[in-house]
Order: sequence, then structure tokens, then C-alpha cells
Amino acid sequence: MRAVTRKKSRTGARQRGSRAGAESAAGSQTAYERAYSALREAVLAGHFEPGEVLTLRTLVAKLGVGTMPAREALKRLTSEGAFEALPNRSARVPVLSRRQVTQILDLRRQLEGNAAYLAAQNITLLQIERLRQIQQEVAACAPAGDIKAYAARNMEFHFEIYRIADNPVLLTLIQALWLRMAPLLTSTLQLFSRDRKLLGRIGVGHHEKLLEAFQHRDPDAAEKAMREDLITPTQFPGYWEAIDAKACQQPVD
Repeated sequence: MRAVTRKKSRTGARQRGSRAGAESAAGSQTAYERAYSALREAVLAGHFEPGEVLTLRTLVAKLGVGTMPAREALKRLTSEGAFEALPNRSARVPVLSRRQVTQILDLRRQLEGNAAYLAAQNITLLQIERLRQIQQEVAACAPAGDIKAYAARNMEFHFEIYRIADNPVLLTLIQALWLRMAPLLTSTLQLFSRDRKLLGRIGVGHHEKLLEAFQHRDPDAAEKAMREDLITPTQFPGYWEAIDAKACQQPVD
């Protein structure tokens, strides 16, 4: 009888241990996903500068998670092109050359133009109103010269459109390119921060054209407005020169 009791006790202990292990694994996964999502959103919102170096200790403090989830999140985003691996468990935001920027922009205009085209076919009045609200926030950032808030709201505006397009594969491809390009967008916007009217033109004009195209359910006009929105910053004085200067400062590993 005692042997049976001991056997049941050992079985119960193993089951409790298995449950504890599963709960621990689930908790670790939750922390990892939270770290990955937070770091990805920070990159997309332009919170990092090209060439900026991030240490694991800095990420742990920034994300509010343990070392392992932060390391795994950084590793995954490095594999996705958002960072470059450096020694001593650190990473660097890539510095893009003029050629790389041209190539990425060409792809972005095709993919994001297509997303705007699809969104114009799918969009509802409620979604248009939501986009108008976000755009008002984008426009409000320009007079204040708040570049970080401007970049974050701009990202929110764009990805709201891409979600409305309802093409998960397309959304994944767009996000991959944004992970590479977003830090550069924020740094180049600094060029226009002193010229509030110019900053307003970048973030308001083509967005309003997009909203108008959505209101009229005009896919062709939406695609055109999106493609023009993406290329406009490159047409202002100093844009390409700033990219060339930054690339020249890239340290040699």
C-alpha cells in the first residue's frame, strides 16, 4: 500500500514538474514575443539612428525584459535585416548607401503602391475616418518640429493602409523593407525639421491625396499618391548628400 502511495506521489510530482516546465516555457515565449514586438515597433517608428550601436544591457533596460528574451529578439531582427551583429553581444543599425536606398525605394514604391491600390478597393468609411484622425496627428507634429512623433504617426498611417489591403504576404514584404529603411527616414527628416512648411509638405500633401482617392474608391489614384509620397523626400536638396555623408562615416569592422 505504501509502495502504491509512493508511486502515486512520484507520478504527481512529475506531473506538477511538467506543468511547471510548460508554464515556464509559456512565460519565456510570452516575454520573447513581447520583446520582439516592442523592438520591431521601435525600429519601424524610427527610434534608432543609422549607425547606432545597441548593447544587450541597453535593450534589457529599454524593453523591460530578461536577458534571454532581449537576446533572441535582437537575433531575430538581425536576421531580418534591421540590425548588424557586432562582437560582445551588441548590434548596429545598418547604414545604407545611395545604391541600397535607391533599390529599396524602388521595391517599396511597387509594393506599397500595390497595397494602396488594394486598400482603395477594400476600405470602409469607418477606416477612412480612422486614417483622417491619424493624418491630423501627423500634420500636428510638423509645426512643432517633433520628428520622432512625426515618424511614429507616419508609420501608423502607412501600416493602417497596408492592413486594410488585406494581403498578409504583401504586408510581410513591406514590413521587411521598412525595417531596413525606417531609421534612415527619421535621420533624413532631421534635414527638414527647421523648415516647418517643407516638413508639412512631406507629410500632408500626398496623404491628403491618398485620403481623397480612398473617399472616391479610386485604386489608380491611391497607387499614384502612395508612390509619389515615397519618392518626394528624395527630391529635396541635401537628401542624397546626407546619405552619402553618413555612408562615408560608416566604421570599418
